[in-house]
Amino acid sequence: MASISKLVLPSFASSSSVKLNYSEPRALVDFHTRSSFNNKFSSSKLSVRTNHHNKPSLIVKCSQIGGNGAQTKRTTLHDLYELQGQSPWYDNLCRPVTDLIPLIQSGVRGVTSNPAIFQKAISTSNAYNDQFRELAQEGKDIEGAYWELVIKDIQDACKLFETIYDETDGADGYVSVEVSPKLADDTQGTVEAAKWLHKVVNRRNVYIKIPATAECIPSIKDVISLGISVNVTLIFSLSRYEAVIDAYLDGLEASGLSDLSKVTSVASFFVSRVDTLVDKMLEKIGTPEALDLRGKAAVAQAALAYKLYQKKFSGPRWEALVKKGAKKQRLLWASTSVKNPAYADTLYVAPLIGPDTVSTMPDQALQAFIDHGKVSRTIDANVSEAEGIYSALEKLGIDWGEVGSQLEIEGVDSFKKAFDSLLLTLEEKANALNLVTRSCTSINNQKPSPKSLVQGRKVVTSDSFWKSKKIHISALLSLREDTFDRREVLFSTTGILVGTLWQGQESEVAVASEFADMPALRGKDYGKTKMRYADYTETESGLQYKDLRVGSGPSPKMGETVVVKQLFSGYLGRIFEARNKTKGGPFEGNDKEFFKFTLGSLQVIPAFEEAITGMTVGGIRRIIVPPELGYPDNDFNKMGPRPLTFSGQRHLDFVLKNEGLIDKTLLFDIELLKIMPN
Repeated sequence: MASISKLVLPSFASSSSVKLNYSEPRALVDFHTRSSFNNKFSSSKLSVRTNHHNKPSLIVKCSQIGGNGAQTKRTTLHDLYELQGQSPWYDNLCRPVTDLIPLIQSGVRGVTSNPAIFQKAISTSNAYNDQFRELAQEGKDIEGAYWELVIKDIQDACKLFETIYDETDGADGYVSVEVSPKLADDTQGTVEAAKWLHKVVNRRNVYIKIPATAECIPSIKDVISLGISVNVTLIFSLSRYEAVIDAYLDGLEASGLSDLSKVTSVASFFVSRVDTLVDKMLEKIGTPEALDLRGKAAVAQAALAYKLYQKKFSGPRWEALVKKGAKKQRLLWASTSVKNPAYADTLYVAPLIGPDTVSTMPDQALQAFIDHGKVSRTIDANVSEAEGIYSALEKLGIDWGEVGSQLEIEGVDSFKKAFDSLLLTLEEKANALNLVTRSCTSINNQKPSPKSLVQGRKVVTSDSFWKSKKIHISALLSLREDTFDRREVLFSTTGILVGTLWQGQESEVAVASEFADMPALRGKDYGKTKMRYADYTETESGLQYKDLRVGSGPSPKMGETVVVKQLFSGYLGRIFEARNKTKGGPFEGNDKEFFKFTLGSLQVIPAFEEAITGMTVGGIRRIIVPPELGYPDNDFNKMGPRPLTFSGQRHLDFVLKNEGLIDKTLLFDIELLKIMPN
């Protein structure tokens, strides 16, 4: 095996994809002494005990401090690869990617990423701002901008690991990027997304990550058959792992390639999350036998997965593929950080060492293993004991199939939430950067003007609008020029009429900027579930409102049908970390339908009923809706108003179901158009 100590790092000065910009954040390499746990893994027991000791450790993190630090010396990661054939990878990625250089020098041989990793990286760093600003100015929508940011990181990281890829003939040096978690139940959509990602990243050493859901097992076969290398992720059970192996073998056989040596794959078998769930089940059972098995399920199942790996990649079927250059789909141990502080900090690394495997480690596990990890072959040292633990858990009523299914659902859901959260974070970042898109400042490819506002089908000037620079980009990114057409209102006998977000009137444009500038929780108000605004009227129910325009017509009564237009909808839910800036954004978008309901019919949320009752025809009212006057069970499908666009539904659903929000306060701007005759 090639030694990473001979690694020749690429020349960054001549690289077009990796640029050293010393105005951007650099890596901080901090050598210091800390108290840590010493893992004493017993060759006769699938359990770990800990002892405290002090020893220097390497911590590499994204920071705002210049310099990449001193070159590190040989570490246990080099021994892990050279002596035991296991490749240590790093489960994290952020800008600048040159932060990875010290890790490569210390023995890291690849990188994995996922939506949660990118959510943390992009939402907590300013290193993405310049590219994001450029993308917004080019007219990219939020999700399109997300993929551009991710792809650049993946491409630049791939460049760093090319040397390892070449030295190992494509066995190592990979960087993984995952398809959208929204496709976890979409077989063909996953195939198309994998093809697209592989094409746009355009790097030999990229792994396209596909989840091991039942719907995506056929996707794995199809993508492998196209000659695309795959990292299969979110594997939690032996039965699903076997299906993943079969999909890989089926894909190789269906490829029609005479040389299979460039098609590789890893199967990411998740570890620590298994113990997290099974331990809870054991504690609920509560017997001494059950409690004694805590912390042993994950490693035991992983040992049996390695046994299955050895079985499946042998025999006549596999030998026929080897003759065409096929490479084994290596087992990759994922979720290797310890969730229970009572367990040794190398619990999910030290007992899983074996040839032809990968261990991808986040910061915590990586630092612990570099500091005091012991290198020896452990994965198959106690297979019989692993089988005993696996069976003992079954006898106690632990259903491994149900464990795998629940963890898969939770894993997919976690990545979906991280993906949604990141898109909303990007919208808020865009708002903070005062960004606007070309589509909102030009028509027919006219050069954008800093003082232009589209109205109807012509460009007009609105100095006060542009001076405020507080319009929310999520609204702007969704606009098209026909959004601004002043259309004649058509009344029907069924439905509430929801109009355009903007109507080209400066007073209505200001609606969004006022919302974006509403105060956040500060000081003594921080942590409260409700804020009161001095310029709003508060009703006995807790609804707050103010009239942006007073109408001249009559007010509706209970039992009458009204026709309204929603000019703007958004949320004011404050996140715990939001001490000094507003967290909020629109969820309605630029719906073009009108909206009609009968007062007292329970067709809309209580706040709408109350607000409309006190309005006059022609008026525009802004309402701040507390949760108790909002959607029942946090479900907008049970009561209107319901966003009609997919993006609007996604945004509102995120707000209503996100447990991280202190409250779920909503904001609506409503124009009362007409009272229908009974």
